[in-house]
Formats: sequence, C-alpha cells, structure tokens
Amino acid sequence: MKRVIFLIALLGIIFTSCKKDGKDDTANPSTSTDYTQLKVGNYRVYERYRIDTIGNETVFGDPDSLIITGDTLIRGNLYFKEFNVGQEHTSYLRDSSGCLVNELGEILFSEKNFNKVLRVDTIAPSLAFVEYQMVEGDTMISISMGSYACLDYRGTVTSLQPDYPHGTQYTYYFWADGLGMIKSNAYFYNNPSLRTGQRLKAFGQVEIE
Repeated sequence: MKRVIFLIALLGIIFTSCKKDGKDDTANPSTSTDYTQLKVGNYRVYERYRIDTIGNETVFGDPDSLIITGDTLIRGNLYFKEFNVGQEHTSYLRDSSGCLVNELGEILFSEKNFNKVLRVDTIAPSLAFVEYQMVEGDTMISISMGSYACLDYRGTVTSLQPDYPHGTQYTYYFWADGLGMIKSNAYFYNNPSLRTGQRLKAFGQVEIE
C-alpha cells in the first residue's frame, strides 16, 4: 500500500497532462452515467491554482493526490475509503442513487436533485453559512485534459455579519461524467476578488495489493 501511495504522489509531480484511457468527450454519450467514480484503485491528481484581482491564473504549491484504497461497512452501508496523500487523511464516501454521501450523511454531489438545498455548512460560528445545491444544466469546463460538460455543485455563501461589504458570494465544484470532480473555485472571505481552486490533471487506476 505504501508503494502505491508513493506512486500516486510521484504521478502528481511528474504529470503535466493525462486523459483516462478510452475517455473521449466527443464520443457518443453512454446510456448510464458515473460521476462519482468510486472504484478501488482509482486515483486523481489535482493542481492548485489562484486567480488575482485582474483574472490572472497561477499554479502554486504541490499537487493534491487522492486514491480509493479500499472499502468498509458503516451502519450497514458500503463506503469507499478515499485517501488524501498530502494531508494523510481518509474520507469515507458512498454512492446513494446518484448522490455522493460521506460518513456523516452529508450530500457532496447529486446528478439529479436540482434546485434543492442538499447541504448546509458554516464557515465559522456567527460568520457565514453556505447552502449547497446542484445547478440544472451542463456547464462546459476546460482543463488540460480536455473540455467536458459538467454539473455544478454550487455553494451560496451568506454572511451573518450585518456590515459585510461583499454581499452574497459563490463557490463552484464542477463534476464530469466518467471523471468525477474536475475543477473547484472558491474565494477569500475578506477579499472575494481573489479566488483559488483545484483542476484535475491526472486520473487513472492502479492495482491495490
């Protein structure tokens, strides 16, 4: 297992672009979809980027590497273990009728529940809260691997501070069929003109021993 995790971390450093074998966004659509890609051995490598006040994008820091290392039963449901190599943290995820659900029961994505609040989170006590929902309709997103029609899991951020000068703000998580989350975009609470996020630059599968 340690050898596999080291390999994924190494891939995050040396890959500049990669495309899943057989994935062609110009091909005829299949009859079924798989946005969550919860399969043991699947890995993703993300580059981190930030956007300055005039819209310039800059890649920074080390890539983030995630790998599905196995599965386990929680309260009778099958969850997949997703290991974040850099943070050395494991998340537990399952697909529930097209919804990506974590071990706390929070919905992190849905391919069909549009215009309905799926999750509510807080940035900090008495600071702001975030309502997440799916946006109906596809959004075309381009990354180094290609251009993909994506579903947007959008967070609407509402400040609880009466003197907050920036109004309602948004965070974006774009999901592509066959790849999972390919791009995120969030903002700095005190300066929304500065944004940061992740872009998928490698996706594939390795054998877990």
